[in-house]
Amino acid sequence: MMTIVRILLLSLLLMSWTALCGAADYHKTKVAVLDFQQQGSFSNQDVGKIVAEWFTTSLVEAGRFEVIERRLMQQILQEQKMGSSGLLDPASASRLGKLLGVKTVVTGTVQNYERTYELNVRLINVETGAIITADRVRAGSTTSLNDLVAKISARIIRHFPLDGYVVKRDTDRVMIDLGRQAGVRPGMQFSVYVEGEPVRHPKTGEVLSIERVPKGLLKIDSVWDKTALASVLKENPSDPILAGYQVRSSQSEEVLNPIEAAKLREEERKREEAERKAQAKRDKEAREYQEKLEKEAREREEERLEALEEQRKREAERLAEAAISGLTPSTVFPALREDLLSLAVSPTNNQIATGDDDGQIVIWDLATGGQVMTLPGHLKGAVVALEFSPDGRQLISAGKDKRVVLWDLARRQQQASIELKDVASDLHLVQSGRLVAIGSKGKESWLWDLKTNRLRTVKNPDDVLAVAISPDGRVLATAGQAKQIVLWDAASGRQLKGLSGHSGDVRALAFVGSSRYLVSAGEDKLVLIWDLQRATQHQILRGHADEVIHLAVSANGKRLVSGAEKMLIAWDGLQGRELRRYRLEKGADLLAMTPDGRTLVVGRGKQLSAYRLE
Repeated sequence: MMTIVRILLLSLLLMSWTALCGAADYHKTKVAVLDFQQQGSFSNQDVGKIVAEWFTTSLVEAGRFEVIERRLMQQILQEQKMGSSGLLDPASASRLGKLLGVKTVVTGTVQNYERTYELNVRLINVETGAIITADRVRAGSTTSLNDLVAKISARIIRHFPLDGYVVKRDTDRVMIDLGRQAGVRPGMQFSVYVEGEPVRHPKTGEVLSIERVPKGLLKIDSVWDKTALASVLKENPSDPILAGYQVRSSQSEEVLNPIEAAKLREEERKREEAERKAQAKRDKEAREYQEKLEKEAREREEERLEALEEQRKREAERLAEAAISGLTPSTVFPALREDLLSLAVSPTNNQIATGDDDGQIVIWDLATGGQVMTLPGHLKGAVVALEFSPDGRQLISAGKDKRVVLWDLARRQQQASIELKDVASDLHLVQSGRLVAIGSKGKESWLWDLKTNRLRTVKNPDDVLAVAISPDGRVLATAGQAKQIVLWDAASGRQLKGLSGHSGDVRALAFVGSSRYLVSAGEDKLVLIWDLQRATQHQILRGHADEVIHLAVSANGKRLVSGAEKMLIAWDGLQGRELRRYRLEKGADLLAMTPDGRTLVVGRGKQLSAYRLE
């Protein structure tokens, strides 16, 4: 009777294991491969980088590793002021690995001495800072290095066996929960086992390990994305392999008999002798080549000094071009690679975000002009709009790929995203940080609830060029080619009223200080301040000779800056009184102001500058 009960309990346990294993997804081991440090003389000064690339390719092809992308790793290394190559000590490598979010760091050296090339590799556990393993291989030339990398990569892979479960057993076939995504290939062998009794220390009672009871051996025949089908090579007929048993990849090595081993050693000696002779010839050619390189290096140094002088002249000219009549730039940012299409200022007054035509987002330090971080942004299109959250910890971006993305800046990763029917034209985030107003190049605008991730559509009479949402989150304002401003109930999406006063397209909207006053700017060269409680024009601001396309308002509403093609006008935002004019020699594509109203940020083409207002 007890035997029957035990069998039933074991069957239930195995069924639960099978359900769990089938639902699990295999997670690849994250690895970072650093450039190898070069020691000795090399004709190619990039050997360390090349060896690292070979290692990366070899590990990726194994299928069970997720290797950190090189550009991200170089950025982290620069930010942390750590060398991009070299043999890091375990503590530094562990700190780097944690920054990169990996479990293992591969580092090492490639050496050249006495016509021998030596490859030293160390694997470092990020969590403990301990060296997992260290290995060394040698070759007689750089042409053999790739073979050495493949050989030592195979040894590295043995430290990362694939572990999984048997999920199904037919008569002569076994299915496991590891497949192509985990790096399983036809022909691989897996040992099958179950966990036995824990092995305890006889004195302390500490559990040192868990006994593994072997149950058989499998050979993979067919592979799918998440599963593989195997033949049974070995099992006990009285104790067959069952679903729920654990599997681990087996790294079998062939053992040579003494005669075969001696033959291989002789062949290796002959190869090394031939390699030494070839190396002597290469050394002579290398000396001649080195003399040529030194001559070319002297010529390049002369050209570099000339280019440096030319760069200094261009920088002086750039600073002069950045000046606005009546304003001197407080910060001039480095020349950008692509044209800027979007700009936002953090509520904390210390950072700005830019989006370019290549889909990249950059966070800048407003005081120093240095880059704080970069985000991949919208890989399939330019970044057309940006907006910080009220606490400055998140960023919202919209791109030509019709996506709107919420970014977690601390983690430098996407937190949420939505897909639109049209390309967004404007973004605005309510002060509570929950609701995002989105305008489009079509006749629809949207309200995105970040808490519920729901998107509500608002139908407009014409294309929407600008949106704004009141600080209390109750009123949505949209405007564009209809020449009219439409007010909506943000909670229900119901239209409240329309405001007529512009004779041309409305290009910009912003609330001034509170939820009562709304400012608009348009192609009719006017800036209008509206009293929403009375649905009337509170102020009409005249002064621009060209269409007004930019608005920037301080958090308290006391300072308002409007921008036309080549003129900026600063206003008292509450009184509607003109304070000062600034002439733009080069024009402005983008305009933003810090919440305290003290700094103005202007973007034009690939140039970005900040100006301290009086």
